[in-house]
Amino acid sequence: MKKIILLLCFIGGIFAKSVTLDFLQKQPRGVVRDFYIWYFIDQDKTSINEAKQAYELVFRKTPRIEKAMEKKGIIHEMPRDIYCKKLDFDLLKQEDAQCIAYGLKLSMVATLSDNDAAQLLVTLKDTQPKLYEQIKILRDKNVLYALLNTTPENFANIFNSLSYAQKIVLLDSKKIDHKALLKLLDENFAAFNRVITTIILDSRFYFVKEALGKIEVKSSDTNTFFLLGINELMLKTPNISKALRYFEKSQKVAIDPFMQDRALFWQYLISEDKKFLEQLAKSGFVDIFSIYANQKLGTTPQYEVVTSLDNISTKKSGMDITNPFVWQNQRSKITELNGEDYIKSLKAFYHQDTIPHLIYFLNRQYRYGRNYFLFAYDNPRMWKNDEEKAMTYAVARQESQLLPALVSSSYALGIMQIMPFNVKPFAEALKMKNITLFDMFDPKIALKFGTFYLDELREEFKHPLFVAYAYNGGPGFLRRTLAKKQLFLKNRKYEPWISLELLPYEESRFYGMKVLANYIIYAEILNKKINIKELLDQTLQF
Repeated sequence: MKKIILLLCFIGGIFAKSVTLDFLQKQPRGVVRDFYIWYFIDQDKTSINEAKQAYELVFRKTPRIEKAMEKKGIIHEMPRDIYCKKLDFDLLKQEDAQCIAYGLKLSMVATLSDNDAAQLLVTLKDTQPKLYEQIKILRDKNVLYALLNTTPENFANIFNSLSYAQKIVLLDSKKIDHKALLKLLDENFAAFNRVITTIILDSRFYFVKEALGKIEVKSSDTNTFFLLGINELMLKTPNISKALRYFEKSQKVAIDPFMQDRALFWQYLISEDKKFLEQLAKSGFVDIFSIYANQKLGTTPQYEVVTSLDNISTKKSGMDITNPFVWQNQRSKITELNGEDYIKSLKAFYHQDTIPHLIYFLNRQYRYGRNYFLFAYDNPRMWKNDEEKAMTYAVARQESQLLPALVSSSYALGIMQIMPFNVKPFAEALKMKNITLFDMFDPKIALKFGTFYLDELREEFKHPLFVAYAYNGGPGFLRRTLAKKQLFLKNRKYEPWISLELLPYEESRFYGMKVLANYIIYAEILNKKINIKELLDQTLQF
């Protein structure tokens, strides 16, 4: 076992600068190889026969890979689910139950003729009972009543399948039965919980929100409890005591320390009870809430911020940090180890070029009880100023934990998770020649590309929180969101904190909070103290 552990860092094969079919066939299956397969198929020099052989190796077929095959002139027999989804209704209704289940849009059920609806029900009754029930609900004379008195799963499937306009028409009613809503919510069904949180975060659906104000949910997950608390605060007549109870429930069921701190902070914010702030100041986790608590109280943070590691060799590790297959292999092998074997395996990573890899495994060992903020792969000549450096590392830490050779399921690449379609225009703007997608696995090049993009975003959006939102969700998303003038309002109670929670896109909502905390800590390491309240107050603009 010891010999295997010591060799792990040096196994993985030679990184291919020119991807070949032979190279692909030797690599482990997974998202990384799929990215290389997509790249290989997309190359003009790849023959049709080679493309077909490469396609057979695909782990997860994606539209990006399918498009590359079509570009080669290879049209596959369409998978049945896609085939059925492409059929118009007159053809679809003649198919079997499975095909109808694949292709039927519930959004069109209400407009079907009685004969067509009856034919569907006959076809689906025996083998597609859930779809059968959902169609019956949508054909009911009182759809709203039927929807509220079905299962949470049926409700969620129907809601998610309707157009936005249909959702508004259906739920924009004073007849929302709050008791039926409570019964659905107390089943704590994940998909239905997501529907409710979507409704709370939408500017419409007032009658549903009002009905939520008439009930008190007993069983749910941390995020749903939390947003039910936010809903209470947003009603015309806020129920502060109930909101407090929801935030307390959110804190109690939370496993993630971020979620615990978030719920604790809101108990302080709406009660102004200092005991919550004092409890929050003892958090061992770095986030905007624990930072605020310590700054407000003037206390020394209890969370541990690690800015350097001992016993790090300046010699190269011997590991090709730019090869994503090497990282994939090592991660899978080492995470299978336990106890002393796991700890011994980490010795191979105590090198300057593998600090992020070491931190990845230390985080697992200490269950994120330490907060690592290091400037891996730093080149002091790269930065215009410390603010630029802090922001780049704040984003890199959130995107990749500073790991250089990551490939996401959407093929975002490297330490800054640059999308493939951005590589060429960024290289041209930076006047860098002969740049390939694989250069995004070189951390110093990737940091330069990420910094360039962040500087562009900063020119338009100014504030680091907005820059983070735009980096994650795209500048178009942020422009549209801010143009509605429903967030970051100067005279609304609980601002700017309430707007942080009302951002409609969940991934960007949490991403922004986490990057902002990273930014403040990195700036402090660079000797720039940032007051989080003052920083957030700068977001208020309407």
